[in-house]
Amino acid sequence: MESTPLALQPPNPNIHIRPVRLADLEPLRQSCWPERSPDSVYHFIMRMREIARQRRGLGVVAAREEGHVLGYGQVMVWPRCGEISDLIVAPAYRSQGIGTALIQYLVRTARDMHMNCVDIGAALSNPGAVALYRRLGFRDSYKQQFDLGHGDEDVLYLRLKLHRP
Repeated sequence: MESTPLALQPPNPNIHIRPVRLADLEPLRQSCWPERSPDSVYHFIMRMREIARQRRGLGVVAAREEGHVLGYGQVMVWPRCGEISDLIVAPAYRSQGIGTALIQYLVRTARDMHMNCVDIGAALSNPGAVALYRRLGFRDSYKQQFDLGHGDEDVLYLRLKLHRP
């Protein structure tokens, strides 16, 4: 009998995940995106909040308490498959299950939005992310090249089929 992929299991209830808010701008910038300007983070959050309002996706944060953001991730609705993207965990909180919980939360969101599958991409130069996504049950799907800020890089997209109960 095949076991349920880890990505389809409920997230750790001790990790608080909620939709991103404008008040998360500075905590997100400080903990996850210190290289970004406040203006760019503001536009990023506002764009994601508008997409959520239109029910085309959702951006979420993992937070310990008000003003203390541990990570961010989002899921977008596309015609054939959803996509989890912009997943980041603050360096001080990596390898503590936060990325796993964010992915599990976003996978559940994708199922609730009636998506049949969800993709997640990782630069091949980030083998830790690729290993995490495979451990969660995602399977290699396709590769594309993107300029991720340091010239073109191969990005592996992995896919998880979402079977509704």
